[in-house]
Amino acid sequence: MRLREDGVTWQEIDGELVILDLASSTYLTTNGSGALVAKLLQAERSAEDLTAALVAEYGVDRAVAARDTEAFLAELRRRELLVEA
Repeated sequence: MRLREDGVTWQEIDGELVILDLASSTYLTTNGSGALVAKLLQAERSAEDLTAALVAEYGVDRAVAARDTEAFLAELRRRELLVEA
């Protein structure tokens, strides 16, 4: 899976990310960990890849990282910002 590129732009501001869907004129803001995941999703990644990146970057428990990853991916899906292979 990866972030949709068509009609989407984003800007990093003070470690947070604002993702703008130009088609729906809606936006999503993330914290630092969401920014890390979103940046990784510029290329094809699995949920496990994203979870491992959170564990490596923040030293959080794998179960917590997996739960947070799935919640973030669910939000991206809900907003139709994710392209799944």
